[in-house]
Amino acid sequence: MKNIIYFLAGTAVGAVLALLFAPQSGAELRANIQSTAEEDWQQVQAQWQVEMEKLHQRLDQIQLSLQEAEDESEEGEAA
Repeated sequence: MKNIIYFLAGTAVGAVLALLFAPQSGAELRANIQSTAEEDWQQVQAQWQVEMEKLHQRLDQIQLSLQEAEDESEEGEAA
């Protein structure tokens, strides 16, 4: 989660600096901003997918651990 926050903060700082130092016309600047924003959005989506996959893996591990604990508990009661 920290990585996403750092990424977004870096994106914002980069965008501001680009606006301040860009020697382009307004139309060129808007096109450049739109292109950069689309690329950044794609990176955010990709990172989101990676983090969601990690979350699903952790949830699967927790579910498996709980199932194993439940099975052990049932075995203990049956004995």
